[in-house]
Amino acid sequence: MHKKTVTVTPISILQSLYLTVVNYNSNGLIAHASSCAFGFLFSFIPTAMLILVILIRILHASPLQLSDLLGEDSSLIALLNMTNLFKNVQQITSITNFEVIIGIAIIWMARRFFSSIITGINLIFMQEAKPQPLIKQFIILALQAIITISMSVLIFIIITLRTLNLVGLPVLNRLSQMFPVITNFLSKQTITFLPYTLALIVVTICYKMGSRTHPPLKLCLVCAALCTGLFYLLQKFTHIFINMNNYNMVYGVLSSSIVLLMQVFFFFVLFMFFAEFLFVTQYLDTLIISQMYLLPAYDDTRPSSTIKRLLFIRPATLLKKGTYVMHYQKGEYIYHKGERGKNVYYIVKGSVCIQYRNSISFIDRGSFFGEEACMLDEIHYGDAIAHTSVEIIQIPEYIFFSILEKNPKVSMKALSRISTYFAKFYGRSTNYLI
Repeated sequence: MHKKTVTVTPISILQSLYLTVVNYNSNGLIAHASSCAFGFLFSFIPTAMLILVILIRILHASPLQLSDLLGEDSSLIALLNMTNLFKNVQQITSITNFEVIIGIAIIWMARRFFSSIITGINLIFMQEAKPQPLIKQFIILALQAIITISMSVLIFIIITLRTLNLVGLPVLNRLSQMFPVITNFLSKQTITFLPYTLALIVVTICYKMGSRTHPPLKLCLVCAALCTGLFYLLQKFTHIFINMNNYNMVYGVLSSSIVLLMQVFFFFVLFMFFAEFLFVTQYLDTLIISQMYLLPAYDDTRPSSTIKRLLFIRPATLLKKGTYVMHYQKGEYIYHKGERGKNVYYIVKGSVCIQYRNSISFIDRGSFFGEEACMLDEIHYGDAIAHTSVEIIQIPEYIFFSILEKNPKVSMKALSRISTYFAKFYGRSTNYLI
């Protein structure tokens, strides 16, 4: 599919959101988000346990520090039972074959978590993503392990920085005494926003590397920031209505599992939505052309059809770029009879007269013409003349063929036009140039 730089306008934002919602539903990404959330309990929690074991066993972090870091109301703390985990890890004096096998199993389950994410991204970008060589797949496996270790090291660095004042550094002690309010504020902000910062980094990497379509890093970062920011607001909104203390009294640790699963589900809903938004933004031009070709007829008065016509009948982004925009005055020829069809035409404004030997047809705004000769690599059997002053978008054949290949609905409509074309011309006479 043809990829172009996006021109941001209010109408392009509305078009992108519309296409994102439509593609999101057609790809069944909500169901996939549910499967990712369910797989999270079997994949990410072992990864989190592995990270906590590294922090406790190797980096000697205390349960109090980890509890402060993750937040007092974290569902993850209730699920993992930090105190018991700390005691059990501390009792391990040597690493046996059993621990090695368990470690490999945890890493393998963690890999399934990454795999579920990549599967969802592939579902969105599969038409455009290029196949990966075997060596690159091994590199991705190595990167997944590096991410796990890097998260442990990053958490340890933050814990170390937060506890430096205990080491007795005079400068830090003086700053802490002079600005206690600022110190406490920064400490709380670090605790609050660390998980979201890590999520922002990981989501950006997934969008950039997982799509395999080379999206701009800036665009990936914007989509990741929107995903993470909305998830943060959603969590704040959820905590207003959910009192975990009441749920814990009734359901115990099960309530933490339910709330955690719900939060993870909403995160993956947002993750998949903005991955789809990334795809739509990357290929907005050709997606808009597809919608132009599939515009409903004027006698279709359904609300969805009306909205679609209002959004796509005038492709503002294509007109603003002006790459394929053509203007003709009344009476000018757009193409002549006998010319080879190399382009497809869309009327933005005005009307066009198609003159055949024995008939005349008029085509108005929001209509395509010339695609039959382009698809069949034939000559035009009529003259296309501007009936009024017209504005036309000329779509090259390679773009139109790419849309036919990627969009089945466009292909079905084009084939329907071709069958009508054959019935009209080849069903009567093959010599219309006389």
